[in-house]
Amino acid sequence: MVLLPILLFLGAAAQAPGGTGARMEHVAIQAADIDRSAAFYRDAFGLKLVPTPLKNRRWLDLGNGVLLHILDGRTGRKPSNRMEHLALHVERLEVLTAWLDRHGMPWTNLAGDPHTMQTRFDGVRQIYVQDPDGYWLEVSDDGGKAAP
Repeated sequence: MVLLPILLFLGAAAQAPGGTGARMEHVAIQAADIDRSAAFYRDAFGLKLVPTPLKNRRWLDLGNGVLLHILDGRTGRKPSNRMEHLALHVERLEVLTAWLDRHGMPWTNLAGDPHTMQTRFDGVRQIYVQDPDGYWLEVSDDGGKAAP
C-alpha cells in the first residue's frame, strides 16, 4: 500500500522539469484604488473579473489559468522602470493604442519615445504603458501581421 503513492509521486516528478511541476498561478500588484485598476485592465485589455469573497481584492483572468490579483493599500505610484514589467499580448496593438489615446494615457517604446511602436528582433511589435498605479506593461501583438 505504501509503495503505490511513492510510485505515483516518482512518476509525476519524472515528467516535470526539475521534479517540481511548477507553473504560473497568479501575479499580484497593489493598487491605491482596486476598482479603478480593475476597470483599466478590464476595459483596456478585455480581462474578465473573477468572483472572490475577499472585499479588498479584485481578481482578473489573464488566460491559461493565470490570474491577476489586485490588492488594496498602495499609497503612491509604484517607482519602477520599463525593465520591470508585466507582459501582455493583444491581437492588434492599434486597437489598444487607440483606446489609450482616447483616455489620455501615454504609451511609448522601450526607449521612452512617445507614440512609438517598436519591433522586436523576432518581428513582434511592442509598446509600453503604465497602469493607473505606475506599473509598467509591455504589450505585444501578433508579430505585426496585417489584420484580415
